[in-house]
Amino acid sequence: MGRGQQQRCLALACLALAMSLSTASAFVFKAGGTGEWRVPGQANASGGNIASYNTWAEHTRFRVGDAIAFTYEPGKDSVLIVDEKAYDSCDTASPVDTFSDGNTVFTFPKSGPFYFISGNKDNCNRNQKLVVVVMGPRAADNSTATHTALAPSPAYNGVTFSPPSPPPPFGSNISPTASEPSAAVAKAAGVAGTAAFVIGTMFYALV
Repeated sequence: MGRGQQQRCLALACLALAMSLSTASAFVFKAGGTGEWRVPGQANASGGNIASYNTWAEHTRFRVGDAIAFTYEPGKDSVLIVDEKAYDSCDTASPVDTFSDGNTVFTFPKSGPFYFISGNKDNCNRNQKLVVVVMGPRAADNSTATHTALAPSPAYNGVTFSPPSPPPPFGSNISPTASEPSAAVAKAAGVAGTAAFVIGTMFYALV
């Protein structure tokens, strides 16, 4: 491999590194904070009670590329994605999508509202249902400096979804109550991505 080819390969590697650092900011949220998909008010695995899913969602900020996880007993329950009308009436007849494997992880492909209901109509009528309002993609640098300037959250049926501070800049399978790492971690990641991009560009220009 000639020197020119080596330089091109190194440049491409640096650019790939910069791109991966800038996009490593999607998260998996556990539905309701625990992931357990049950009728609200029932006891959960830790001995507490399942809280309202929408109460949890109102205090959580979801972004495009994030995912939500549901755990339940296969054969006895399922997760349905429906439209707003079916959500309001607990209509399980014609869902947009159905999941029944007992360990469902759904990734949000776009912004806007997503409506989840239990495949058991009786459970849905007992408020085993969830509205998630998804916003645009999360920025790679989630330093604490951005926490004081969050955009207003969307509203559903007059209820404002007021988010807390964004989740940590790295990692997956977290609950929205997890503590944030220091801002230095996010800042270092941003600097590293920028440096990789600059180095790649310089090497490419030398060819």
